Amino acid sequence: MADDRAVLRIGEVSRRTGVAVPTLRAWERRYGLLTPQRTDGGHRLYSDDDVGRVRAMQRLLDQGWSAAAAAREVLREPASVTPLRAVAGSGRPSEDLIHRLESAIDLFDAPTADTVMDDVFARFEVPRALDEVVLPVLRRVGEGWQDDPRIIAREHFATNTLRPRLQRLIRTAHSSSRACLAAAPEGEDHDLGLLASSVVAADAGWRVHYLGARMPTAAIERSLTELRPEAVLIGSMHRAHATAFLDEAPRFGTAAVVLGGPGFIPDDAGRLRNAVVHQGPIRELASTLERALSAREGLG
Repeated sequence: MADDRAVLRIGEVSRRTGVAVPTLRAWERRYGLLTPQRTDGGHRLYSDDDVGRVRAMQRLLDQGWSAAAAAREVLREPASVTPLRAVAGSGRPSEDLIHRLESAIDLFDAPTADTVMDDVFARFEVPRALDEVVLPVLRRVGEGWQDDPRIIAREHFATNTLRPRLQRLIRTAHSSSRACLAAAPEGEDHDLGLLASSVVAADAGWRVHYLGARMPTAAIERSLTELRPEAVLIGSMHRAHATAFLDEAPRFGTAAVVLGGPGFIPDDAGRLRNAVVHQGPIRELASTLERALSAREGLG
């Protein structure tokens, strides 16, 4: 068990951990990572527990965590426990994050939900974060919403809380000259799956023009003539909306088309020129976009 007596000067903490004194002071001031006691003369003294937290912080930073997210994780549990959990990875980290995000949504606690999302994207790359945490939470939150008014409110809260974060990820991603247009068919109200797919495309370097839900086919076609994207991403949650969209026989010119979401089935690819249907986890969407481009060129 760690000795909790505060007997160490900050220089000794720096020597034991290899972290510069100014950095230690910044971590103490910004995150409360160190909890010194003061002597009668006003000097700060630190304990072995402080050393343990600094070492745990270092381990998480080495794994690619942001400083803020790493400090929150270290302070969540005793220093003697945190390094073991963070490095050894006992259990699935995503399960803990799912539980925390669900709890925040259940309590309508937007600040905590934002904090958890910080942790999610600090710990995982964007596609994996969406696949293992964000989308499972949205699916669970949406279960039974037709029958329970409180679940409806919770689902709307989750949507309005998470949507700005996903939209920001699209805007801030490093994009190339390749453009992708994303839309949900007319009648389709739920577009978070499409938005998450657009985030994956943006993370893969696509410049995404996100049109969102309930887009008339004529409006999508008009946008294509103006924006001239290399690819079009159409997402549908409901089979009826997907079928109605395909029945209109939309014309997207030479653009590659990816159909995704539960509303589309594999056979739908044959109903639309240059189209493929995405199946599997969302993190594989970037590969599906490339496959759609290759199929288009092969037909060319």
